[in-house]
Amino acid sequence: MNTPTYWLRHAAVSLLLTTLAGCATMHPPVNVQSASTAEVNQQHLKSIASIQHFGIQGRIGVQTDNRGFSGSTRWSHAPDSDSMAIFSPLGSQVATIEASDDGVTLIADGKTYKADDTETLIQQTLGWRLPMEGLPDWVLGRPNPNHLDSTSEWDASGRLTKLSQDGWNIEYSDYVAASGFQLPRKITLRSVDASPQKTAAKIVLKLVVEHWDVIAEPLPIQ
Repeated sequence: MNTPTYWLRHAAVSLLLTTLAGCATMHPPVNVQSASTAEVNQQHLKSIASIQHFGIQGRIGVQTDNRGFSGSTRWSHAPDSDSMAIFSPLGSQVATIEASDDGVTLIADGKTYKADDTETLIQQTLGWRLPMEGLPDWVLGRPNPNHLDSTSEWDASGRLTKLSQDGWNIEYSDYVAASGFQLPRKITLRSVDASPQKTAAKIVLKLVVEHWDVIAEPLPIQ
């Protein structure tokens, strides 16, 4: 027997078995993709945090349990005010909504309505809810900071694809570059009835943004 050759083979087999045993007890590799995409998401949210004023032009669709509406809209938002016009498919103006710290004014069918709460006034006048508290943030593709109980999903670029917050499930199916930002172009909002009786009417809102006007302001130094 060739002794050196035997011992070399024996050592090689032992080394192989030791290596395989070590592999069998190793922990699976950490999935760094989820951590990295979460970091990218935070970077994206930080980039759009400076947007305080915006204007959009686009199409809007509303579907409830017993009625529907589709048309177009123009919306100008500032931190302390909102101005929104809603038009029929033929271009006639259906409603005008002006909201500020002093209250809400809605004009529809030649009549003027006033209230303290925008969402309630739209519900009573037009017959469907428009979640104006969260909508200015949601339309930009970010959660509303006033409601921390939210769940979200995002793509590899850090942009939201799904958001659940304040009784609404929001889906983002398309984004567009505008003023140096990545902003939503197609948004679908579905209301969620959290009451045990499930009595609230379900609402589906669809918004397609055809044009963005964005004014970003420097964030305060913290």
